[in-house]
Amino acid sequence: MEKSIQQILGDNIFAIRTDADLSKVEFALQLGISRVELDLIENGKSNPKLKTLEKLARNLGKEPWELLR
Repeated sequence: MEKSIQQILGDNIFAIRTDADLSKVEFALQLGISRVELDLIENGKSNPKLKTLEKLARNLGKEPWELLR
């Protein structure tokens, strides 16, 4: 079964965040979102707004499109 775009995004964010040794709480605070919202995004159960996608990418040192591949 092919992964959804939400699952791809969540997997990529989780991998980059953990490689950077950022806790979920720490990263959520940097983004200005709740830990619960970040958890939903990382688990592919949320459709973040484009502004949130932009913040996610910027705080991970990536371009938004890199989180979707």
